[in-house]
Amino acid sequence: MKRPILATLGTVFSAFSLMACMAGEAPQDVDQATGEEVVSEAEQAIKNGTPATPDEAMVVSVWRDSNLCTGMLLSPSRVLTAAHCLTSTHTGDYTVTYAGEDRAISQILKHPNVSSGVDVGILVLSTAYSLGPLTEYPQVNVADTDGLIGREVTCYGYGAEDVGGTCTSNADCATGFTCITARHRCYKPTTTLRKGDFTVISDPDKDDIWFRLDVLNASGQTTLPGDSGGPCILENTSFGTKHVVGVHKAGNNTDMSTNTSREAFAAWVLAND
Repeated sequence: MKRPILATLGTVFSAFSLMACMAGEAPQDVDQATGEEVVSEAEQAIKNGTPATPDEAMVVSVWRDSNLCTGMLLSPSRVLTAAHCLTSTHTGDYTVTYAGEDRAISQILKHPNVSSGVDVGILVLSTAYSLGPLTEYPQVNVADTDGLIGREVTCYGYGAEDVGGTCTSNADCATGFTCITARHRCYKPTTTLRKGDFTVISDPDKDDIWFRLDVLNASGQTTLPGDSGGPCILENTSFGTKHVVGVHKAGNNTDMSTNTSREAFAAWVLAND
């Protein structure tokens, strides 16, 4: 079925091996003036991010055993994520979770130009989600990356908790945390979805395939391990629509965060709807 992916059916490479799943969230402090949750340094998806609800951009968590990535529902049965999260060819190795409901996988698709840097894949769910009549999926449109430069986007992720410690092996980390040797820091998965607002800047290497986020932003936010595959969403306030413009690819937790641009993947996604 070929159609634009806007449905009204109802309302870093950063995916690292994160070896223990959280049993629950620690209690959070609340700002007495605003009533909003205060995000601690050790409780982070998007670093210092604002808590988000999955239905804001149809965001899911993607699990391969205990390894965590993020994704976005394109429809009740298809999930957009990063191809580098899809390291296994066995569908039984993956579970997708949306709003507390788990789904198994029936098919794994990877963009044909993954080797050229188009780090995007699609997971087909064995059983579609049952979603209410006002659900909106962010649109996928074919458009040049140049038009995004300087625009503000909201990016989502189920990134890892950062215990704040440096490491060279798991022995250096607290119980339940894993040493991500590429970053020499200790992390573990989180069940908390967070978001941040970022300005799109040009990628110096492949500006027609990738774009970068201007990080850290004014709120000290950036992406973390586990945010891979998470969507960056552009709001079209004139028409009240949301557009997925990027899929998180990689970051270094300080001053670099790279996304695969819709320019590189939109036509393929639309052809595989």
